[in-house]
Amino acid sequence: MSRNEDRRFRFVVPAVKLALVALAVLTTVSLAPAAPGKDKDQDEFTQVYRHTYDEVFQASQEAIERKGLFVVDQNKDKGVITGNGKYSQQGGCMNRPIDFDIQIESVNPKPETRITLNIRLMGKCIGGGREFRKMIANDLLVEIQKVLATYH
Repeated sequence: MSRNEDRRFRFVVPAVKLALVALAVLTTVSLAPAAPGKDKDQDEFTQVYRHTYDEVFQASQEAIERKGLFVVDQNKDKGVITGNGKYSQQGGCMNRPIDFDIQIESVNPKPETRITLNIRLMGKCIGGGREFRKMIANDLLVEIQKVLATYH
């Protein structure tokens, strides 16, 4: 082996080792489980309304009832509403049971109030999980806005 070939060989071996280590790290990261506590059938959806905390809390309860869902528990001091019911989607899973949590918090005194919906689908249905949760969240958020529009 000539002197130039020996130098090239010394540089190739560490480069190959580095590439193998990088591949091992990337494979491990991609195969690692999702963050603990985050269910694959669960998403959070957030909206900020230019209304007071009290108005948004009341409108949320009214919107839930308008959509044929049920308030299971509420705590105005903590800003939490939990509920459930059956939600239907045309051309999809009809009357699919859902559970949901709504977190309501005052953002600032302008007034601005943030609402976060956490929706969990119950039962089985083929496909559309995330999109179905997104549709439910958007539908509830629009209904809350409709209720809020009647307050002024």
